Amino acid sequence: MGSTSAQGWYLLAFICGFTLGPAGLYALGWPVALVGFGLLAVSFAGFRSLKEPAGGAVGQAERAPAGVAARPVNSILRRES
Repeated sequence: MGSTSAQGWYLLAFICGFTLGPAGLYALGWPVALVGFGLLAVSFAGFRSLKEPAGGAVGQAERAPAGVAARPVNSILRRES
């Protein structure tokens, strides 16, 4: 499963925030730390907004539509004669 562009940007914001926050606390100063923690907050909020809500009941398995025939998992490996 691939990732979307939004997921990539929020990951970049998380990595930058995770780097700048502690670096600001340790050596670079409070303004840098606040920018870093702000980026962390943006990334957390962004990842929460990307999460897809569950469509059915909790724990209910997704089923294929009635018109879709079931195939064995290894059907790709078999040669059709």
